[in-house]
Amino acid sequence: MAQTAGETEPHIAVLVLDTPIAGITDKYGDFGDNTIDLLTSHCPPRPPYKLIKYQLKHDDVEELEAAYARLLASIHNHKIRGFVLTGSRSDAFEEYPWLVRFRKFLRNTIFKLPWPLVGICFGHQVVAQCLGCKIDRNTQGWEAGIITIDINDEIYKLPHSPFTQLYRREEIEVKNDVVGGGAIEGERDEAILYQHLNMVESHRDIVFGGVPNGFLNFGSTSKCPIQGMVSVGSKGEMGRQCKVITFQGHPEFTTEISLDILKNMFERGSLTQLEYEKAKYHTSTLNNQGDLIGKVICKFLSQEIEAVESKESGDK
Repeated sequence: MAQTAGETEPHIAVLVLDTPIAGITDKYGDFGDNTIDLLTSHCPPRPPYKLIKYQLKHDDVEELEAAYARLLASIHNHKIRGFVLTGSRSDAFEEYPWLVRFRKFLRNTIFKLPWPLVGICFGHQVVAQCLGCKIDRNTQGWEAGIITIDINDEIYKLPHSPFTQLYRREEIEVKNDVVGGGAIEGERDEAILYQHLNMVESHRDIVFGGVPNGFLNFGSTSKCPIQGMVSVGSKGEMGRQCKVITFQGHPEFTTEISLDILKNMFERGSLTQLEYEKAKYHTSTLNNQGDLIGKVICKFLSQEIEAVESKESGDK
């Protein structure tokens, strides 16, 4: 399959790791469409390059081979500037032929490149597994709908932390504040970093045993202690040359998408009536803050791409 016009220009590759979902994809687009919409429509600063989808889970072997051929051509022609791995209904710990191939590609190709890597839900899990973590069923069952995550304060202390996008503006009462030699009273507008964040979740598998060496945990919930990872150590661990950030949740899912997914899960028997009603209530009432994670991802991609391009320019 020939490359599209966009693939011949520098771009960020969105690797779609699922096939269409009946009743969902036709209405909202697939995981890749949702991710691209999050990062280009709602979350300034936008990524510095266009995002292009590559379908790396496919029922047709020839179509799958064609997708890999396109992706490899973009890599070999130095057109890739970053990777985003989407969610999937598949289990990251299984040995599906397409997944075995993808894990090999992740370890032997993506990890070897300097360009930033983002993993979302299944993407988070498969990255963690390839870095030596155990992925398996959560004994507490599904985590579904909008969930409140406790954020790890350490992520804010990272140099040039992209997580500083997670803030709200607030008027703070000021008393006896000394400015220019005089004391003032009143209110001051300040940026307050979030300690908790609401995001859509849709998973029953989790990362066990802590984050890999050289990573920080993004946050936790009562059902899932590892809600994402950010690389902080030196590159080279587990053959990794790229910077990595992952999230167990789905920042790309709107509240409307989440409610339809919950209904779909209930109708196919994945959720009991009580589980469904509880998840639907939380999803309908909690503020979905996935757009803030979109801003974090955009900041991460922009910073890391700029750093790699600057280094490459200096090496010439």
